[in-house]
Amino acid sequence: MWKLRIDKMISLPVCIAFALMLFCGRDLFAVETQKSDYDVVVIGAGLGGLSAAAHLAVNNLKVLVLEQHDKVGGCATSFDRGEFTFDASLHEMAGGGPGKEDRGLYQLLKITGVDKKIEFIELPDFYRSIFPGVDITLPSNWEGFKNALKKQWPQESRGIDQFHITCSRTFDDLMELRDLFRYKMPRALLVKSMVPLRQPAFFRYKNKTFQDVLDECFQDEDIKAVVSQLWVYYGAPVPFQSALIGLAATESYLSDGVWHIKGTSQALSNAYAERIRELGGDVKTNSRVSQVIMGNGKATGVQTTDGKTYSCRYVVANTDPFQLTFDLVGGEFYPESYIEKLDSLQPANSLFGVYMGLNIDLAEHGYKDTEIFYNPSRNTIQLHDNMMNGNFKNGPVAITLYSNFGDPVYAPKGKSVVTLTAYSDYDFWPEDRAEYYALKDQKVDELITVAAKVIPELANPEFIEVKEGFTPRTLKRYTMNKDGVVYGFYLSPEQWQKIPNDTPIPNIFIASNWSQAWHGMGSAQINGWRAARLILDKEGIR
Repeated sequence: MWKLRIDKMISLPVCIAFALMLFCGRDLFAVETQKSDYDVVVIGAGLGGLSAAAHLAVNNLKVLVLEQHDKVGGCATSFDRGEFTFDASLHEMAGGGPGKEDRGLYQLLKITGVDKKIEFIELPDFYRSIFPGVDITLPSNWEGFKNALKKQWPQESRGIDQFHITCSRTFDDLMELRDLFRYKMPRALLVKSMVPLRQPAFFRYKNKTFQDVLDECFQDEDIKAVVSQLWVYYGAPVPFQSALIGLAATESYLSDGVWHIKGTSQALSNAYAERIRELGGDVKTNSRVSQVIMGNGKATGVQTTDGKTYSCRYVVANTDPFQLTFDLVGGEFYPESYIEKLDSLQPANSLFGVYMGLNIDLAEHGYKDTEIFYNPSRNTIQLHDNMMNGNFKNGPVAITLYSNFGDPVYAPKGKSVVTLTAYSDYDFWPEDRAEYYALKDQKVDELITVAAKVIPELANPEFIEVKEGFTPRTLKRYTMNKDGVVYGFYLSPEQWQKIPNDTPIPNIFIASNWSQAWHGMGSAQINGWRAARLILDKEGIR
């Protein structure tokens, strides 16, 4: 597929066009200029949309961000319940923070100036992993991470070093290919044809699972389970999970740091919105887009549910591609091949969990951790199925102790904030309101019972001041994502590429986690930059 073939002589004009495309690396035929209210309208103020808008605004494009909720952020928001503040979803963020290798996300934050509006707290530990017979805490840097593993499994020392090298080389290869999404034919074909020679680690693992990597590096099943623990955040069980996400994410966390945004993820979202406004852009909340207005095969503007219209030259959608294609634009504007591609891809899971506010300080009770994973077994396929079928009492649970982050915003002195998280399937939750709430209450107590195997205090009603559950239906209501999915498409080796940030419509782009830079808070912001970068290329802006 990537082999470049030239079967006939090429005329001089074509040679010139080839050379320009090859060495300029951008679309020479930009969308024509038209008089509009805005250069770009961004649908959705999640981190992908906010990132796209900030990168466009810093390059002097006039942007409008429209958000259906009453605050910006999407999943990167917070809310209050009495004395407690809860982060809707952010636990730890990779790739962002000062004093590291200054690559990836943090570099993008600096470009927009958002880095000056937030304060980072680097967390000392990556995670604590608990399996039958195993309880280990891993530091948030390679040296500490490897030393902890070697102390527990000295016979695996060579494999631990090999794993580090594999993560590092694969990440480096991916960074070398970070601009490939911008290239047009034939430059893209030329770069792809050289991948086996220039990016051998990426080429070796792009069609493999993370289980394949673990089996190459390790013999002991316990160390395999611990090293792959974050499958609980990546979506697919380890034997089905793309090797690339496990390798790249581990390298990003351990080389670039494990970070918390002081003041919750809402502080990051607010910083983006403030920066966009400083740069002359507009951000409007309580503004739900109902339609992308089309003309001559292109987007010419958007309409909101309250009847307002905004004309524009480009649209960036921080939505799932199903909502964009079928609800906002209309499937008739897309080629059949694109529709078939969407239909062929499997979405990932949604989430179920519990926000808890406690009237005790868990750190004073001996719980110093920030992130704990409890696993009743090592069989990730069975654990995944248990969660998706609502059998939470026999599944794993992620326990995040936000009040141990060193950020006083979460709880008053002497109190604690904890969130419990598991995977979930949208269809498990009934539509009938009474049945839904009865089931949610039952499952909330089940998940707390599981977490209490690690922290018994969680099960004591005398310590609980706030107990509030969330389900895929909650997430769909606030994000409008298909079935409340938060990760986009399922990250198997067959689907690691997801879908491009551009679409068959030449001036519509996708900035959400359903597109190619994978998923997570950091990846959402990278997807936003990618969508913005494609527009800037069309505009001839370097």
